[in-house]
Amino acid sequence: MVKLATVSTLAELEQEMARAGRSAEEAALREAVRALARPARGFLTTGQAAERLGVSIPTVKRWIERGTLDGGPVEGRWLVATESVERILRVREVLRALDDEGNPTPEEIRDLYAQSRRARERQGVAAP
Repeated sequence: MVKLATVSTLAELEQEMARAGRSAEEAALREAVRALARPARGFLTTGQAAERLGVSIPTVKRWIERGTLDGGPVEGRWLVATESVERILRVREVLRALDDEGNPTPEEIRDLYAQSRRARERQGVAAP
């Protein structure tokens, strides 16, 4: 998978070639950046990421800034690593499964503490 830093570096080189008047190199780098920044190469636009995650585009950008998602601006638009979006979706699925199992009841919690206390007593360990 191509890293976002690589795409960003190529975009910066494209701008440098434009400033230097090297139009052939600029065009080649622009083509490379666009080819590498496609979803098939592991990147999504913030809009695509927002849609997959069910959040707004500003939320996606905040998550990028916080490091929750891997992404950033490239050539004036923000890209998000598809893998980081998939990671968030997997975490959500795990949390949903835990919610489906349900939380322990107060009685179950008391029983667990009692079992733990009895085990410590059998081992001769003082209670905390």
